[in-house]
Amino acid sequence: MKQQINAQLLQALRGNLDEYKSIPFWSWNNSLDIKELVRQIEEMKSVGMGGFIIHARQGLKDEYLGEKWFSCVEACLQKARELSMQVWIYDENGWPSGFVGGKLLQNESFRARFLEMRKGAFDKTAYAVFVADKEKGYVRISEASASKTEYYNIYLRISPANTDILNPNVVAAFLAETHEQYYSRFKDSFGRELAGFFTDEPQYYRAATPYTPCAEQAFTKCGEDIRDGLIWLFVHDERGYAFREKYYGILNQLYVENYYKKIYEWCEAHNCKLTGHSIEEGTLFGQMWGGASVSPTYEYEHMPAMDWLGRTCCSQLAPKQVGSVASQLGKKFVLTETFACAGYDVTPQELKSIAEAQYFNGVSMMCQHLYPYSLAGQGKTDHPPVFSPHGNWFNGFKEFNDYFTRLGYIISNTQENCDVAILHPIRDIWLDYIKTEEYGSVKDTEDEFNALLCRLRQNGVTFQLIDERILQRHGAIEGNELRVGNRKYSSIIVPKMHTIAETTLDILKKFTGKLCVLSDIPYVDGEKCTADLQGNTSIDEIEKTTEIKFHCDDGNSFMTSRTGTIGSFIFIKNLSSERESIVRFENVANRYVAFDLDTLSVRNISDCITLSKGKGLVLLQDESAAPTETIEMATEITDSFKVTSISDNYMVLDTAKMCKGGAVFGYNRPVQALFEELLREDYVGKITIKHSFSITERLPLSLVMEKMDYIAVRVNGKNITLTQSAFDVNFVEADIDDFLVVGENTIEYELDYRQHDGVHFALFDPLATESLRNCLYYDMSIEPIYLKGDFVVNEDNTLSKRISMPAMTSALHKTGYPFFKGKICLEGKVFKPDTGKVALRLQGRFMMATVKVNGKETNFVLDTEGDITDLLHAGENDVKITVYSSLRNLFGPHHYKPEAEPLGVSPHCFTMRGTWENGEDSWDYTPEYHTVPFGVDKIFTITTRG
Repeated sequence: MKQQINAQLLQALRGNLDEYKSIPFWSWNNSLDIKELVRQIEEMKSVGMGGFIIHARQGLKDEYLGEKWFSCVEACLQKARELSMQVWIYDENGWPSGFVGGKLLQNESFRARFLEMRKGAFDKTAYAVFVADKEKGYVRISEASASKTEYYNIYLRISPANTDILNPNVVAAFLAETHEQYYSRFKDSFGRELAGFFTDEPQYYRAATPYTPCAEQAFTKCGEDIRDGLIWLFVHDERGYAFREKYYGILNQLYVENYYKKIYEWCEAHNCKLTGHSIEEGTLFGQMWGGASVSPTYEYEHMPAMDWLGRTCCSQLAPKQVGSVASQLGKKFVLTETFACAGYDVTPQELKSIAEAQYFNGVSMMCQHLYPYSLAGQGKTDHPPVFSPHGNWFNGFKEFNDYFTRLGYIISNTQENCDVAILHPIRDIWLDYIKTEEYGSVKDTEDEFNALLCRLRQNGVTFQLIDERILQRHGAIEGNELRVGNRKYSSIIVPKMHTIAETTLDILKKFTGKLCVLSDIPYVDGEKCTADLQGNTSIDEIEKTTEIKFHCDDGNSFMTSRTGTIGSFIFIKNLSSERESIVRFENVANRYVAFDLDTLSVRNISDCITLSKGKGLVLLQDESAAPTETIEMATEITDSFKVTSISDNYMVLDTAKMCKGGAVFGYNRPVQALFEELLREDYVGKITIKHSFSITERLPLSLVMEKMDYIAVRVNGKNITLTQSAFDVNFVEADIDDFLVVGENTIEYELDYRQHDGVHFALFDPLATESLRNCLYYDMSIEPIYLKGDFVVNEDNTLSKRISMPAMTSALHKTGYPFFKGKICLEGKVFKPDTGKVALRLQGRFMMATVKVNGKETNFVLDTEGDITDLLHAGENDVKITVYSSLRNLFGPHHYKPEAEPLGVSPHCFTMRGTWENGEDSWDYTPEYHTVPFGVDKIFTITTRG
């Protein structure tokens, strides 16, 4: 029987969903040109993006918040209005937010404070000095004692690179210098095409133990001197719990009320919205890097947000936190800034998996990290991947965007089915977290909480998290339920905790629903006072009462469910990228069907489902559903195909010799080492960079370089002229085959090298933090250069003409194409049987594939397998498959010694900045070239019957 999708849902998913479309970070990272900016907006629109976040970022050479900057913003607002797109303004130059690209640092009273402790002789210059005491643990003293030889000196330091965003005066100045500047120029756009502001990772000083003078007042009001307890921030001792709980509680309150709330209220008053996120939401200890807890900040965002870095699927904590608060406080949209650091080789299928793990837990809108203005200089090393035409699968990007636009619509217009809530244990972290020990200081609490979440998801218990500050402000008992804002819960789980807020304890004592308390709680507000909280149920009992019976033996998969006027849904997800996972339901297959958001089609399922690596599945309630078992037959047809064409090959030249000021050339070194030598020396003057390569025969070659103020560029001593490259607005190229000789060839360029003031400090001063590096640009840089043409790279790195097509393999990087960026075409035959559906499955590694059959075409973007039944005619069919590579083998990282293919790719993986000793050796560098597979190994047809 054919299923009927809810008509309202189907109409909506086929209609205008602009408000649910992605809004990527648009990195303004070079000298800007208005025509180029407008052109890029049109590109974004063409692939299903609903807007963009204008993001000043490392590499920006135009003055941040200068007149040219605002002229560019104005042009983009006008274009966005024309195309009905949303514009968001990233509120900083780099990150973290709150220092106006360094401008506020000029006022020393605005700078962040932090604490350090040193043992030794009594130091009267210290902010506080302590001695050990048998009864009290430690006592603060004001002068040296004849009976003591060891003192604990605590110093108050001032950061030259960070502002104190807990200080309301800093936030007021931040608003005046940033938000007010936009409003004074673009008032008419506010609430229209200018949707609002994105704030990014605001934080107290996270490189050490944080401090703010603003906290002193809170202690003074209680008749305490904050200095008396500072020792407890550095040592493990239960006697310090009360101070630590108060201290971090005050810091978190200042973080929420003096930063988030003030900006939120400004946006409310100026007809725009606030979104953005704190730092490291995915772990409990990581939340101590920003403001000691992230959940309370979501109350003061119109669109609460999170981020996720790297190539692996996220834990449930980050999306569960933000999704829970959004549900409780009635926030329709939840944003994720996602995919940064996943690397150039991350596939669309892996990206889909990463995003589904977040959407299924409550996220509903995507901010892709990153759509770069240019890949020149810092652009190509800036936490890849990229989501612009530079990426080799841009033609399939609309399909990816449309999938998550539809999923976002479903999430935004349904509510999670959940009557179980878990008390968030972040306050427990306050008791024992020590900055120098990080995770190790709170390992037990972190591990026990993660084990609880794993157990619940393994057994199909859907839950939300309750933050104690949110509970205090929005919680109440209603009958046998606990209401938090818009949500009601009949079952509450109190995880293993050492402390609980007195306000939370008072509420839970009145709760008459199902209360599961997993441990005694010996402290209330950090004070020794056993919480008299008795549970009346167990985890086992809660697991037995789940409405949807679900189990996953391996614990790698989870289930959530949501309901709204558009229908009822179940979402299941395998978080593992390493192995498949089997999930089991009871009586779901006769009520739900699998719903494909790409094709808007449905199919029957069974109650036992095998999820392949990273696979997610959306199930839609359908009364006509019928349990089904299908029969699949895989037939390998690899031998029916061969490679028929391949695009240009590339050679990366990333070692060179350098001559400074007319002296002799040094020896051949990595370009990263040459550049670091110049940066460390703060060199100013003429330099010549010389690259060498060898060819075994004359062959057509193009030279590709990045735009720079070259004095001259020469091939074998002859000047050449470079013209604009189609690849990037800041790349240039030239045909050089007429200048080449068989054997060794040289390419050299001359520069009047210089850097502006501040570069050396930002890179190498011990007190310069990432805030300065994230808004850094180079006047000029030493970068790899590239050769392009129809050649193969031999084992000795010489170049020869390609004389035949490569074999069909994903090992192209080992067979003459180590730096390849482009596409290969495979052609062959596919036979259509008389009955059943036919899918084509490609085994290998690539970004996307285009399959052309009988003049009709389809893309494989979200999967490496796709149904081609409707493209085939009876009998034998001619099929052309084009597969597209990533940018990974062209741009790297090629030489990062710790990991051949890091799953968390940062600029350091490319540059190893700061590790080169005298521009010579780096402990993170290897001369070996790390490249990754690309291509197709095997091709199958999958015939499905039943």
